[in-house]
Amino acid sequence: MLFCHFLLFLKVHIDTMLFDTLTKFKSPMKNFLLSSILSVLACSLFAQPNASSQYLFILDCSGSMWQKLGDEYRIAAAKTVMKNLVQKLPADAHAGLIAYGHNRKSDCEDIETLVPLSSVDKAAFHAKIDALNPQGKTPIAKSINHALALLRSETQPVSIILVSDGLETCDGDACDLVRKAKEQGIKITLHVVGFGIEEQDISTLECIAQAGGGQYLPANNANELTEALDKTVEPPVLDGGYLSVKVTIEGKPVDATLKVFQKGATKETALGRTYTGADTNPRVLLLPPGEYRLEVAAITLEGAPVQVFENLSIAHHDTLHKVVDYAKGTFEILVTRNGELSDAVVVLYKSGTKEVAAQTRSYTGANHNPAKFQLLPGLYDVEIGSVEISGKPTMRIDKQLLGGGANITLAHNYNSGELKVGAKQGANLVDATVGVYPKTGGTSVASGRTYMSSSSNPKTFTLEPGTYEVRLNAVKPAGLGKKNLTVVVTEKGTAEVTGEW
Repeated sequence: MLFCHFLLFLKVHIDTMLFDTLTKFKSPMKNFLLSSILSVLACSLFAQPNASSQYLFILDCSGSMWQKLGDEYRIAAAKTVMKNLVQKLPADAHAGLIAYGHNRKSDCEDIETLVPLSSVDKAAFHAKIDALNPQGKTPIAKSINHALALLRSETQPVSIILVSDGLETCDGDACDLVRKAKEQGIKITLHVVGFGIEEQDISTLECIAQAGGGQYLPANNANELTEALDKTVEPPVLDGGYLSVKVTIEGKPVDATLKVFQKGATKETALGRTYTGADTNPRVLLLPPGEYRLEVAAITLEGAPVQVFENLSIAHHDTLHKVVDYAKGTFEILVTRNGELSDAVVVLYKSGTKEVAAQTRSYTGANHNPAKFQLLPGLYDVEIGSVEISGKPTMRIDKQLLGGGANITLAHNYNSGELKVGAKQGANLVDATVGVYPKTGGTSVASGRTYMSSSSNPKTFTLEPGTYEVRLNAVKPAGLGKKNLTVVVTEKGTAEVTGEW
């Protein structure tokens, strides 16, 4: 083919004058040039379609396609999306269409090639799609076998795209069928688009996509169907590597969803689901070589905990094996104040939410501090709220990724000092309300009352270091009024102020 392309380049630049010039060459040179020109013509006439532009669609026309998704029948949405997709195919694309269930109600053999794999006649393709009338069963395995029979003599790769709104209702193991076809060297990539599928376990469809080196793509409305089908006609991965993801908890398989992102991307490169069967757990995804991020959500475990893995390297003709275990991991969170064990409320949230995953108090004894949690793997936000410091200052440590069986150790130290606030009239104690405010403004961080007792006058507060405004309002004796004082509290220091009337 490279030789053909080279000669085609020459052909473009040969015009009538060159043919006239041929008459000036001696016979051997003339024969060579004529042979070259004939080779160009042969290459042009018999050129194969581009390896990335052959598509064979298998469309579900079972009776369930008359069910509605929202306000639209599934078949109506599928017809519109399919016709739009065909309209967008490149001019040199080859496409074919197989449908099942469109002729007879209860016949597992009701499978028909409506458009053979060939250059796209868009008008004819549209007419075949418009004529479809769903009424039959869902013979997925037989339909794929029908497609494979059409492709056994095909020398160029073909993308098979199965669009189904349900699971197999006839005999056959489609996954095994596709796996064996690949082993026999049939050059296919097989994608499965699940359109409005209601079944909880669609592992058989995931298995088909995995065996075919493609993706399973869910679609629950016309827009999602458009996105899914657009993805299936992107150039297939022909020279990539594999990511194998096994998801377990204490050695037993766990059903999980997988999202794979190319490094730096926000849109998924590939999606998958493991279920719990050996056919799909581990779930194997074919990817272009590169660096990836993997997000795994164990959807059957409480809270669907997520684990994230960065910088996964996929190499040509290689398989990266990843075992994602959901054995519980441990958080240990040490809380101190001025270097000593300190009492605080410690709360773990599911990251980015207000949903509490666990909480406890650290207290001031070594049997509780550090605070300890055992949790399923996932991403958590940690909040530590001091019990001992007025205003209950809180600090957060976000996005802590806990791996299966892993241990995360965190520590936070609060700095504080003491503030003593007195109220007097001469030698007599004054009963006054006390409010302590940040000097920079804002709401009160502490409040209290001095009373006329030496046990509470002066009133003692534990505060974070800083400059504060103290506002006193005399209660007894009545009529003394208010006093405002400014004070600086230092780390481990004691500041004293007295309002005097």
